[in-house]
Amino acid sequence: MKLADGNAVQIKPVDLPDEFDEVIQSWDMAFKDLKDSDYVAGGVWGSKGANRYLLDQRRERLDFPGTVAAVELMSERYPKARVKLVEDKANGPAVIATLRNKIGGLIAVNPEGGKIARANAVSPLVESRNVFLPHPAIAVWVEAYLEELATFPASRNDDQVDQTTQALLRIRTRPRQVPQPTYVYDPYSRCHGEYAWMS
Repeated sequence: MKLADGNAVQIKPVDLPDEFDEVIQSWDMAFKDLKDSDYVAGGVWGSKGANRYLLDQRRERLDFPGTVAAVELMSERYPKARVKLVEDKANGPAVIATLRNKIGGLIAVNPEGGKIARANAVSPLVESRNVFLPHPAIAVWVEAYLEELATFPASRNDDQVDQTTQALLRIRTRPRQVPQPTYVYDPYSRCHGEYAWMS
């Protein structure tokens, strides 16, 4: 398959792992669903050892209710994706506030550095062939995804780049040991007797 930048993409079949070490969602939000608006892009990523797999993606121009519905639907389809990264820009904070008590694992992400720096930080994973995509025959969005990544940073849109770098940076830097919640004494609480969960 040939891209707009002239490079060819080799397509080789690979088997998906039976189980993933981790499955996460990564979302880049937008404000409106106008024809010239940015896209909302949400990806589902699985990791196994050093390898990363983009399992699914949704990319559309969506208004706020449509964005909330998209996150809900993706969460229903992929219940193992307990971590849901949402860029803390555009509609991101409002989506988190709306869904916080309905869907667990929504985490606001404030990107560090510029877009190019973040892309450079994860490019070794791609260069070393540790990032895998579905075949275009079963995922029609793959060709547009590859075009955007291949022409970045000159591409008109970079929503798919943003959700990708956000996910790959999180998986690369995830804590090895998940901190456990603890009970904290609260004599004024009426929840669970004299103990309550504190966040």
